[in-house]
Amino acid sequence: MDASPIRTTTARLCLLVLLIVVQALTISVAFDASTLPEPHAASGYAWLGQAGAASKILFIWAVALLVALGPRLKHWSLQLHQAADGHRYRLWLSLQLSTYLLFFVLTYLIFSTAASRWDGPAFPLPLFWLASLAFVAVLWLHTIAPIGWWLRFAREEAITIGFACAVAVLTWSFTLVTQGLWDPLSGGTFNAATSLLQLFYADIVVDPQQRILGVGDFVVEIAAVCSGYEGIGLVLIFTGFYLIIFWQDFRFPQALLLLPLGVAAIWVFNIFRIAALIGIGTEISPELALGGFHSMAGWISFVLVTACILLLAHSSAMFSRSSQTSSAQPINFRMALLIPLVVLLSATLITSAMTVKVDWWYPLRVVLTACALALLWRHFRTIPFRVTGFAVAVGVLVFLLWLLMVPDDPVASAMTDEHLHEIPSGLLIAWLVFRTMGAVLTVPLAEELAFRGYLFEWLGTDRSVNGWTRFPWLAFAVSSILFGLLHSAWIAGLLAGIAYGLVRLYRNNVADAFVAHATTNGLLSVYVLTTGSWSLW
Repeated sequence: MDASPIRTTTARLCLLVLLIVVQALTISVAFDASTLPEPHAASGYAWLGQAGAASKILFIWAVALLVALGPRLKHWSLQLHQAADGHRYRLWLSLQLSTYLLFFVLTYLIFSTAASRWDGPAFPLPLFWLASLAFVAVLWLHTIAPIGWWLRFAREEAITIGFACAVAVLTWSFTLVTQGLWDPLSGGTFNAATSLLQLFYADIVVDPQQRILGVGDFVVEIAAVCSGYEGIGLVLIFTGFYLIIFWQDFRFPQALLLLPLGVAAIWVFNIFRIAALIGIGTEISPELALGGFHSMAGWISFVLVTACILLLAHSSAMFSRSSQTSSAQPINFRMALLIPLVVLLSATLITSAMTVKVDWWYPLRVVLTACALALLWRHFRTIPFRVTGFAVAVGVLVFLLWLLMVPDDPVASAMTDEHLHEIPSGLLIAWLVFRTMGAVLTVPLAEELAFRGYLFEWLGTDRSVNGWTRFPWLAFAVSSILFGLLHSAWIAGLLAGIAYGLVRLYRNNVADAFVAHATTNGLLSVYVLTTGSWSLW
C-alpha cells in the first residue's frame, strides 16, 4: 500500500475507535447499571443490572485477545488497512449513529429513575435493548471494514477468540470465587504481623476477634482487604502476562515457579508493611502512617517484588534460556528513554509514602528526574526538539478535555490551600516553582520519552526512513492504556494518551508529544494557580 492511503485509513480508524470510546463513556457516565430502579427490576429484567460486570468482562476479553494474537497482530493490522481502503463507510456510519441514539433512549427508559415506567410487556423492552446494542456493535465494525472481513477474521482466529473468551470468564470467575478467601488470608496476615511486632514491643494491643492490632494508643484494624489479596493478584497478573508475552526467553515449566515465589514474596512484604505502619504510627506520626504510607507502601512493595522477580527470571539459568550473568551492558538509546520515568515513579512512590496532607517532598522528584535526564541527555541529542502549532493545539484541546472530565474537588482544594498558607511565603514560592517545573518540564519529558518513545521503539517495528509502513497499533494501544492507568482519572488519561500518540506519529517525533503534553500541563498549572483548584494538580 502507498503511504497516502495508509494515512487516510489510519486517520479514519482512529476516529472510529475514538467514536466508540466516546459512545461507551457517554452511556457509562449517564447511567449506573447497579442502581436499576425497583419498578424495572420487578418487571422481569433485573439481570440488566449486571451490565457493568459484562462491560468489565468484555474489556478483559479484548486485552486477552490482543495478547493472544501476538505476532499475528501486525498481519491483521495490514489486512485491516487493505480492507478499509476504499470501503464506503459513510452510510454505515450514519446508521450506526442512529442506532446508538435509539440505544441511548432505550437505556434511558430502563435505567433512569426519572423516566416513565414502561407500560408494555416486560420482556420486549430488554430484548429491544439487547438488539440495539448488538446493532450498534455490528454497524460500528461494518463502518471500519466490510462485515465479510470480520467473518474471515473470526473463522481464521476462532481458537484465539475462544481462548480470549475462556480467559475473560475464568478471570472474572476467579475474582468472584476468591472473595471468600479474603477473610482466612487476613487472619494469617494478622497473626504473622502480631508475631513480628512482639519482637520489638511489649505493650501490644491484640484483639483477634475484631482483628485489631497496635501498640499503646495507636491501633488499627487488619481488615480483609489488608490481607494482601490485591497485591497477590497484581503480582500474578503482571508476572503471568510477562511470561506469556516473552515465553521464548524462559524455560518451562521451571519458569512457572516464579508465580508462587512472587505470591510468597508479596505476602511477606505485606506483613512487614503492616508492622512498619504500626511502628510509624507509634514512633513518628499517626497521620503519616494512615496517610501517605498506608496508601503508597503497598505499591512500593509491588514494584520491589515484581522488579526482583523479573531480575531473577532473567539472571538465573534455571528460568532464563540466556541468563544475563555477564557484566552490565552500557546504556543504549532505548534504555535511556525509559530510565527517567523509572526514576520519576520511584521518587513518586517514596515521596508519596512520606506525605501526610501536602507533598512537601515534591521538589525531590523534580531534582532526581532532572538529574537522570541531564546524565542521559547525550542519548537524546538526535531528537529535534521544536515547538509546532499542531502540537500546541492538541495540548490545548487535551487541557480543555481534562477540565471537562476531571472536576475540581472543592473540599480537597480548600484543605490544601489551608496547609499551603501555614508555611512561610518564601518556602511556599519555592515549592510552587518546583511544582510548576515538574508539571511542565520533568514529568512530561520523562513520561513522553517512555510512553511515546521507549514503547514505540520496542513495540513499533514497522517503520521506514520517512515514517511508518503501517500504523503501529500495538505500540499505540499499549502506550495509551498504560498512560491512562498511570493517572487516577484513568479515562481522561487514556484519551490524553491517544491524543499524544497521534501527535507523536504525525511527524514521527517524540518531542512533538512532549510539546503537546507540556502545553496541557502548563495551562493546567496556570489554571490551578489562578483559581486555587489544587485537587487538579
